[in-house]
Amino acid sequence: MKNSNNTKDICDENEMQVKVLMKHFENPKEREDLLKNIMISAEFEMRYRGHFLFYGKDFIDYKLLRPYDKDRNEFLRILSNFMTTVLEDDCPPSWKKCKRPFWEELIFTHFPHVMRITPDQKQVEIFLFQLKMFIQWLDKRVGTTWFTIVDKYSKEAISDLKVCEQVLNTIFLRDFPQLHQKGFSPEQQIEIANESFKQCTKRWDSLFEVISIIDQITLLKEFNTNITYYVKGLPTHLIVPELIMSGCIGRKSGTLLWEWFQTEGIYPQKGRKYLKLIN
Repeated sequence: MKNSNNTKDICDENEMQVKVLMKHFENPKEREDLLKNIMISAEFEMRYRGHFLFYGKDFIDYKLLRPYDKDRNEFLRILSNFMTTVLEDDCPPSWKKCKRPFWEELIFTHFPHVMRITPDQKQVEIFLFQLKMFIQWLDKRVGTTWFTIVDKYSKEAISDLKVCEQVLNTIFLRDFPQLHQKGFSPEQQIEIANESFKQCTKRWDSLFEVISIIDQITLLKEFNTNITYYVKGLPTHLIVPELIMSGCIGRKSGTLLWEWFQTEGIYPQKGRKYLKLIN
């Protein structure tokens, strides 16, 4: 993490460990302002480190323009998570230092990864609308010219992201049919799924690309090995070739077909370059 002018990095640079910042307050009001900002940013789950980097004040000021707007809060949750959790120490030093891949990864890879399951399935439209609103505000505030690029990516992404959203929602509703009912508790369904998964003699957790659809069977190719798997039980009426799926598959003894179990994310092909498979 880069330090602001009045913070001190108290970590040993020669050791791999969590970095801690120590901040010196010039006066009580500065401390009070930080505590107030921490309370505000907690509403969109921004990590503390965001307060010491260039975007923290922008996020807070933007939220305060519409403090009770749930869609704005959700958008800021997604964006701040991208900055502090995904980019971490690779975060750009300023909005003007961002490059096109920054917005491309946010739209095509990060957003689908954190997309929520909702009854109306309108998270894609809401996110892209909120993003363009934020960029218009940001361009005026700091003098950037990102709107044209972000608008272009948004138009390219919307149809593919809608497919991802529909597939994601359909799979989750298959596994948790009472998901949107009041008082729903997933523990029982998770336990049933886990017991079924344990019965599989072969299991694989990875990233897969959809190669083709054959009747009710989805042909998937694993990222690292390029091995293909014939998987049953997926919503083949929605799935399209080149879709990227992250999750677990399993095959029971004596069967030829694999089954799809835990879903970690559904991504458009354009987000593939930013997906990292951890061995």
